[in-house]
Amino acid sequence: MFPDGDIPIITLLAPADSPDTGFNMTEIQKSFERLINLAIQREVEAYEFYMKAAEQAELTSSAELLRELARQEEGHKRKLERALSEGVVTTFGDVSNAEEAITVLDRYLVDVPLRPDSSPQDILVVAIKREQNAQAFYQRLAEMVSHPGHKAVFETLAHEEQTHKERLERIYDDIFQPDL
Repeated sequence: MFPDGDIPIITLLAPADSPDTGFNMTEIQKSFERLINLAIQREVEAYEFYMKAAEQAELTSSAELLRELARQEEGHKRKLERALSEGVVTTFGDVSNAEEAITVLDRYLVDVPLRPDSSPQDILVVAIKREQNAQAFYQRLAEMVSHPGHKAVFETLAHEEQTHKERLERIYDDIFQPDL
């Protein structure tokens, strides 16, 4: 659960095809909506992942960084929810080869599992891979939307995920490859 009391249950913020939305979504738009909801779920999972890793961190500085990353993932969740409520899926209507794009995007959201007995090295490797996938996902979304405001949201998320990945890689190198 997020500290602001949000329960990490994924629901649509503007129900598809309801009279209140003023439009009927195409199947492509519904697919993008599902992907964005899955991305929200992945941000919730990333938050929980970082908070759990912070509890297990041996170094205070590592725990602080992991908590900071968790807070940023919480912010990502809010940005995605806001984009959904603002109708971001309607800006995907003119994507050429949309089915192919959805298949590619879906690959970025594949969960990278952790075992209960994962070592700190395993945790960092999984975190780096998750951030890499999230960055690629948001970058592809930024390339597909037509609305400048929504494009900026996805570009910002992609940049932040890239920054997370680079910070985690530096930690990995400092701990597990200090002589390089």
